[in-house]
Amino acid sequence: MKLEKRDCGVKIELEPGSFLGVDFDIYGDKFSFNPASTMGGQFGNFLSALYSLYAMEEWPCEHHTRDDGSHIIEAVSTGLDWDNEGDVMLIRMKKYFDYMGEISEKISLKISTDYGKTFKKFSVYHKDLCYAVAKACTEVLKEYGVFGYRYSTEYDDLKLHQLLYIKAVALDAFEIIADKEKTSFEKEMELLLFDM
Repeated sequence: MKLEKRDCGVKIELEPGSFLGVDFDIYGDKFSFNPASTMGGQFGNFLSALYSLYAMEEWPCEHHTRDDGSHIIEAVSTGLDWDNEGDVMLIRMKKYFDYMGEISEKISLKISTDYGKTFKKFSVYHKDLCYAVAKACTEVLKEYGVFGYRYSTEYDDLKLHQLLYIKAVALDAFEIIADKEKTSFEKEMELLLFDM
């Protein structure tokens, strides 16, 4: 398995705390939010929502079928809300499929803050978003540890199987998770520890 770092136009940085600092840089558009642990989930929810666009499980997502009555899924959408005890960030993601059922290169990402006063809409390369999420999670786990991250954020959960999946998407390393029934722990750890 050959894993390679790459430049990515999407960047996310996490700064643990009861108000988790989340800094976004999406192709040069920079903004931040601080979801509060007292008001619900933090970055673990973002990871779960993104994972659900691929696995279509473990997080509420909606399937959008073609209008031709074929029941063929043409898109999957999901979302999450962050609250910082006074402001709310609404995040919505939608992944499209082409007519052959292959994943489109881009994800629609919509972010609203200030109770709808500020609205941002992005068309993001799905591998860039996965790369940024995986990189942010890897960096924070290497600095704080699994337990350290959970308790420094007052119970945010980064589910490791979801992180492995998103990291495999980002790095084109699907062979590691291809057999869902039995995976190689050593290869999973190599992927999990890989600096991006």
